[in-house]
Amino acid sequence: MRARRFGVSEAVDRTILLVSLVTIGVGAAFLVTAGSYYRLALWDRPDSPWHAALQPSGSVGHAFGWIGAGLMLVGVLLYSGRKRIRRMRGKGPMRTWLNLHIYLCLTGPFLIALHTANKLSGLGVYSFWSMVVVAGSGIIGRWIYQQFPRTARGDTMTLDELKAEREAARERLAGEFGLAPAVLADIEAASERSVRRIRASAGLGLRAVPLLLVEDVARPVHMARLRQRLRRERRLPRREADAVLSLIGRQANAARRVAFFDTFRRLFTYWHVIHLVFFAAMLVLLVLHVGAELFFGAGLVGGAGG
Repeated sequence: MRARRFGVSEAVDRTILLVSLVTIGVGAAFLVTAGSYYRLALWDRPDSPWHAALQPSGSVGHAFGWIGAGLMLVGVLLYSGRKRIRRMRGKGPMRTWLNLHIYLCLTGPFLIALHTANKLSGLGVYSFWSMVVVAGSGIIGRWIYQQFPRTARGDTMTLDELKAEREAARERLAGEFGLAPAVLADIEAASERSVRRIRASAGLGLRAVPLLLVEDVARPVHMARLRQRLRRERRLPRREADAVLSLIGRQANAARRVAFFDTFRRLFTYWHVIHLVFFAAMLVLLVLHVGAELFFGAGLVGGAGG
């Protein structure tokens, strides 16, 4: 039953990824087709054939605003409900719900940005930039989330569980693939090297965070080079080279997660406060904006005349 449930969640993750790629493609195609309208000066837009549809109060621009706001609210309610509502706590791993939350809460702001058509006024200015901060901080929060070791269900792993996972991987390589102790020692040394370098240059405080972020961005390139080196120098078959790389990645992640656990915990605390404050501000301003839209028949962003 558990394997089947995890299989369903993996299928959902792949579906979210596919839908995200399709959304990016559709968004890019739309910007290629109609993007020239958003680059026009405000006084030149009424002469554009796109103006009637894409102005904030236009048929398409207005729909962008409603759909974008709806996607953000649904994304927040679903993810928050999964964490706080008892009946939803066992419904799939948190990773899947987080992926859905990120998709909805990035697609929504994109549509709202199209809705504004770069024409901001009144409370719309503060609502829009609060939304930008919330969306941007959400991307940062996703990176922070990855720094905490988690089980297959998305629960935070304990230090003992993390050490057990590292030992199981080491025993598997030594037993199943027959790697020599010297090779395993090299792997363990490599997993500690980046931790020592960052600790020496920035310590274990928040100043280390930019270096950790840069390391994550550069890691795919380093891993690709290391894979080629393993296959060339040690003549490892592809399967064994992939296993060694997997172990190196896990060892490196485990080493830095243990070393910088307190750093990421403090960073997550600060991030959570900022994220919630700007989300609350965005929500209040959004309600005021929608209220004005319904009451006066014109939005705070743009205006009835576009």
